[in-house]
Amino acid sequence: MGDIRLETQGACKKFFRKRRDSAQYFDAVAPTDLQLAAGELVVLKGRSGSGKTTLLNMMAGLLEPSEGTVTLDGQNLYELDDAALSRLRNERFGVIPQGQTALHSLSVVQNVTLPYLMYRDDDGCESRALELLENLGIRQLADSYPSELSGGESRRVCVARALMCAPDVLFADEPTGNLDDASTQVVLEMLRSYADAGAAVLVVTHEQMAEEYADHVLKMDAGVIEARA
Repeated sequence: MGDIRLETQGACKKFFRKRRDSAQYFDAVAPTDLQLAAGELVVLKGRSGSGKTTLLNMMAGLLEPSEGTVTLDGQNLYELDDAALSRLRNERFGVIPQGQTALHSLSVVQNVTLPYLMYRDDDGCESRALELLENLGIRQLADSYPSELSGGESRRVCVARALMCAPDVLFADEPTGNLDDASTQVVLEMLRSYADAGAAVLVVTHEQMAEEYADHVLKMDAGVIEARA
């Protein structure tokens, strides 16, 4: 295992649920200890509603745990104020979310460069964006707009945007959704090569093919990581 980049210790998430005759908290994610190491790709599998995305969001600095800690190189993410945490996420994390999150008023290449330009000057970053789009097979769509893309093309734009700032930790939530087999392979190979270059990569997926690219495969059920391979 490489150097530990990101670690959860007892991290859990409780939500309040009302029932017809009662109300109580339930664990969407039970207390979890998990490590993401530099140079490794971890696949997290499980049924819908098992807590995978909730755990990913806690680890990505997007959802504060109810209990426990999430640390990046020893820094507790949730001890940072909002501005510092936002900057850390921009500089150190890349997130491929579920669904369509592109800004419809911007072109594809503008959407990809947007995270970079939030905290940096425009130093020719468009060339990197175009290279990422080329690697994902959608360079020809650089000047198109999100409304003109298919679901699979939109997913690949999300991948390019997540990689734009060369993050140390990459979180991918169903990154191959709506992709055909050939495009799925392209995306998984790209995630694998990114891990091989030194990043820590967490992939939440139902895609069976993803296991072929993983260093570790975890299974989650009812908020609990119950199996490791």
